Amino acid sequence: MPSLHPDPQKRSPFYYCAYRLADGTRKFRSTKKKRKSEAWKVCQMWSDAARDAGTDARDLEILNEMRKARGRDPLKPPTIREYLEGWLDTQKLHLSPSTHKRYGSSIRKLLTFLGKEAEHELQTLTAEKIEAFVLSEKKAGIAPKTINIDLKAFHAALKKAFRRQHVKINVVSTVDAEPNNSAVKKAFTRPQVRALLDAAPDDEWHGLILVGYFTGLRLGDAAHLRWENLDTAGERCITLSPDKRKAGDERPLLQIPIHPNLLQWFKIWRADDKTAGSPWIFPTLSQKKGTGDKGLSNTFVRLIEAADIPNPPVRARKENSARSRAVLSYGFHSLRSTYNTQLDAVGVKVEDRMKLSDHTTAEMNWKYTKPEWSRLSSLLAKLPPP
Repeated sequence: MPSLHPDPQKRSPFYYCAYRLADGTRKFRSTKKKRKSEAWKVCQMWSDAARDAGTDARDLEILNEMRKARGRDPLKPPTIREYLEGWLDTQKLHLSPSTHKRYGSSIRKLLTFLGKEAEHELQTLTAEKIEAFVLSEKKAGIAPKTINIDLKAFHAALKKAFRRQHVKINVVSTVDAEPNNSAVKKAFTRPQVRALLDAAPDDEWHGLILVGYFTGLRLGDAAHLRWENLDTAGERCITLSPDKRKAGDERPLLQIPIHPNLLQWFKIWRADDKTAGSPWIFPTLSQKKGTGDKGLSNTFVRLIEAADIPNPPVRARKENSARSRAVLSYGFHSLRSTYNTQLDAVGVKVEDRMKLSDHTTAEMNWKYTKPEWSRLSSLLAKLPPP
């Protein structure tokens, strides 16, 4: 039984409460109350809390009873949906636009998978539920790389929840990542790039292919170039902050020297009536979406077909799955590989290729550098016989 006592040293006007914890340990602490009736309420709550402690729900209930007795609002733990959506909203200032969009897709997929369980308290989200989500994605034919990006998003969200003590453990840290066997895009050969340019349906697509080949820019960055990004008179370079960079990235803006052939195309294109008054280098293409049947990415895939370039899948679409998709050998991103491969072929060091491609590691750059078979064959031919 709990009991009330005046300050043993007679230094405080407050009553002290004596009670025992669940393990038998005796506690003796000030109630910060001068009136015996008020002190007894606090003391009784502490004693009840010590006796009944054990489940998170009961602990929270007792804590809120104590807060209510003190005239304070009760604590309400966030639901899975409330926390994840709130976390995603706060990350707009910390993630690049493309990463924020990608993480948003991950969060929405998890909430859809959880269904009504998404309205349960955040602490009910278990590693087993995350693993069940991963299994459902694998059955739907989703690529391992995509699943790992989802896990990365969940881990980042719950890492913050753990730091703020919303959860006792980041359950995602106990979930194994998928084996990294992602499909890799091939690099175009120079004759294939020439075929793409010849097959381009209009001047804008012709120019966009040239930009991809001579700068290695990603599709979104290339299509959304503005005339203000170009310096065609002074240093003759393109200056921009790639969309994939995180918000607050302190690296200098990416600067890419303009190849003479591309510089000539820019000057001719700027004099064309189609660009008059537009801040965009590609007035029409810059207004199109990147994805979707009529988006830039799929339009370029059809252009590859028009150029008679074989484009077999490196990963087939899973049958009976509406969400699974085939990954083709070539896409616009192949021009980024072509760019690095050709730079390597003319002797540009990996450190310089990293700067030109805005890569932060040599390992990442080598993924985009694929020496052409003809060059490897000629090099091997130099091997002297025994």
